[in-house]
Amino acid sequence: MPAMYKIDGVPHIDTSVEYVGTTRLRKLNAANLRAVNKTLVVQENDTPLAVLLKYEKFLIMQNKLEVALRTVELLSKKADSQT
Repeated sequence: MPAMYKIDGVPHIDTSVEYVGTTRLRKLNAANLRAVNKTLVVQENDTPLAVLLKYEKFLIMQNKLEVALRTVELLSKKADSQT
């Protein structure tokens, strides 16, 4: 089932996210992992336990977070210098 959330109040379905049970996680090996193109949310009894995503996607997310943190830091310094 794809993840659904709202962007500016409008429902959005993210087809790149798939919820799977722990049984699916147990079946994954190196070959299966290479073939996974979706972000997997591993859950048990409808409780999310872990998120599995491609390493390249993780690096992109990490880079975007670092850019956002640098922007916040820059804006904070600018605001501090104006007071």
